[in-house]
Amino acid sequence: MAGPAVGAGWRVDLKAAAGVDAEAIAGWRGLLARNAVLDPRTDPDYLLTAARHLAGGETIAFALAWEQRPEPILRGVVPLAIAEPLFRASRARPWWPPGLTARSLVDPGRGAAIHAAVAAHLRARPRPVAYDPQPREGALSVRRRTVPPESVLGVRPEGYVPPNATVETIREPERVRDAVEAFLALDARTARRPIIAEPQEAAMVRVVTRLFARRQQLAIALASRAGGLVAGTIHLGQGHGAIAWRHAGPDPVPA
Repeated sequence: MAGPAVGAGWRVDLKAAAGVDAEAIAGWRGLLARNAVLDPRTDPDYLLTAARHLAGGETIAFALAWEQRPEPILRGVVPLAIAEPLFRASRARPWWPPGLTARSLVDPGRGAAIHAAVAAHLRARPRPVAYDPQPREGALSVRRRTVPPESVLGVRPEGYVPPNATVETIREPERVRDAVEAFLALDARTARRPIIAEPQEAAMVRVVTRLFARRQQLAIALASRAGGLVAGTIHLGQGHGAIAWRHAGPDPVPA
């Protein structure tokens, strides 16, 4: 990707997922904390992993908009799908992975300035890129295993457990790998569209769970009956921001 663009009070860095460094990740999480964005799918551990594994053949980059102060502060993150066809003008639009509704990751009151700075940076590239600020959804289909908030979780009583089952919740990073593989094996036995049938999605699940576990932001609830695993749910985040991200088996399992 091209280097930084400096404008009137703004610097925009355009980075591939692998190029987003520790300083930018810290600034990104600071942006989320300032704006009380709780959804763990807006965390860099999630979106950067999605860009690597769920791009669907597109070129995904992240426009990082820094307000130039004595100490620069990250004011916006804009994930972009960049199309650079051979015989047509290149274009970029905001991108979000499958299953995640488009949202703004910019500080309030700065959206117009940030999108203008991103557009200026893209126009200044060696091969100019036109910027369309209308969000673009992920190219891959949304898979059935994601548990939407309006689904069965909302009608189960608090603390629901599958009948006659015992539940173990795994949070320790050193145990997460085995728990994820058990979850994927259960999903392969019970789902009409198993996760492991899509290598890029299986890789996404493995990487996201490992990264979130390192930060104590993961719980994998596994329900067993008569010695066999019958249901499992992967929960991302903590507290009010926690979500049931992936489910295997007939019933959701609370963390």
